[in-house]
Amino acid sequence: MKENAKFILGIKIVLAILYLVGILGFSLDRTYDLFVALTPLNLSLTAVVLLYFQQQWSVKTALMLTAVACIGFVTEWIGVNTGWLFGNYTYGPALGLKLRNTPLLIGINWLLLAYGIFVLFSKINQQWYFPFLGALLMVLFDFIMEPVATALKMWSWESAHIPLKNYLDWYLVSLLIFALMRAGRVSLKNPLAVWILGTQLVFFLALTFTLNLT
Repeated sequence: MKENAKFILGIKIVLAILYLVGILGFSLDRTYDLFVALTPLNLSLTAVVLLYFQQQWSVKTALMLTAVACIGFVTEWIGVNTGWLFGNYTYGPALGLKLRNTPLLIGINWLLLAYGIFVLFSKINQQWYFPFLGALLMVLFDFIMEPVATALKMWSWESAHIPLKNYLDWYLVSLLIFALMRAGRVSLKNPLAVWILGTQLVFFLALTFTLNLT
């Protein structure tokens, strides 16, 4: 058990270092383009590490997590191609390979956030009010992420200002995701989930200041 705890601690330290290097890399002009290009690799690696440490896998768990990623991708596909969800926006090169103007990894991004928040609220995630609370936290995270993601060429908005519709729709999509996770009584136990969520939050908060987005 002690060896396992040390291993998990080591992984946490490695992830923290990777995201710290990312903060520095995005903050310097000479390395900025390189780190934009490395974004898909970092997001994919984070997802692999997160899923590797999921405990008590089952068919239901796998199907639910797949559904979350698919919901994230499909809603973004609708949004970017029609403007019916989130508003009028386009994806840049930072998130890698696209299908119909929508990065394949965007569903993974939704999964990472939903997974982390579900585990964060593990003591109440089966209560009726959890989906509303979880969706609110998703919107707060998006509020911090949006200006940074735009600066990092992940996506860009038609307007100079991020529309309120984006946050309203983020809340509704998140509410749907968490309602499905609660209804399916999915069991997510992961010693790295909250750490990854917190590390990503620090990453975006730090870049808000280093990129002068305040």
